[in-house]
Amino acid sequence: MNLRTLACTALSKRLMTPPQDRMADVGGYHEWRDEALLASWRHFDDEELLGLDVLDFGCGAGQLAFHFASKGLARSIVGVDIDTDALARAERRLAQHPEYAEIVRFVEGDVAGMPLADESVDLITAFDCLEHVMDPAAILADWERVLRPGGRVLIEWFPYKGPWGPHMEALVPVPWAHVLFGEKAMFRTAATIYDDPDFVPRHWDMNEDGSKKPNKWAQWSSFAEQGYINRLDIATFRRMVADHGLRIDRLERSGLGHAGAKKAIGNALMALPRLGEYATSYTVIALEKPAS
Repeated sequence: MNLRTLACTALSKRLMTPPQDRMADVGGYHEWRDEALLASWRHFDDEELLGLDVLDFGCGAGQLAFHFASKGLARSIVGVDIDTDALARAERRLAQHPEYAEIVRFVEGDVAGMPLADESVDLITAFDCLEHVMDPAAILADWERVLRPGGRVLIEWFPYKGPWGPHMEALVPVPWAHVLFGEKAMFRTAATIYDDPDFVPRHWDMNEDGSKKPNKWAQWSSFAEQGYINRLDIATFRRMVADHGLRIDRLERSGLGHAGAKKAIGNALMALPRLGEYATSYTVIALEKPAS
């Protein structure tokens, strides 16, 4: 190990805590995901759905789609995802709710685009997924394609430069580890900790018989190789939006705390030129396709 990896590993072990029950159990995790996605909708208004054809991009098991359907406001709702297991769960849930059958459907997407007609939806929601799209420019182009003129995209996104941008805190619970130590050190640390007998894996790293899956972290040394995080930052996102015929109607950043001194410090850091994005935990965004 080099010095960066040694430091990252030592600090990660010091900060490591056992996983919460919701991360160790499949059922608990799905319940938590339901709650997290519904909480994301708090940034927007139910009136956004009224009379519209809605697309939930990266729909997973359909949590948001069913929530929207329960409101009785949207004209139609389609969920798109590339995760076939999640889509299968969504279909099973839909079978249990025949009252939604006429307005809700789920389709399998592809990294090359969505199987939807041009100008066929009025509203797109994309929560907790933009950071996982490995070709965000292509997706922005596809969003513009399927949106009708005047249509909107509502986004909750965790930019890469933020404290937990790499999404590796289960193994590297160090904020800004990607800035302090770099990608290679993070992946070497993750591989080392995964094999540590004291490490308690999350449910996605467990086989059905309760054994730990093989160490996948040893095969990667960068986020590009991993194919899970796109390293997109806010400045690049702004340029991509403009390049693909959309405009930003709203872009709000949330910092390091939700209240008190921590929030005040976070807001002050976010106001700093160049460094502000590193203090940005997540963003809430609304895009629009020009009406003409």
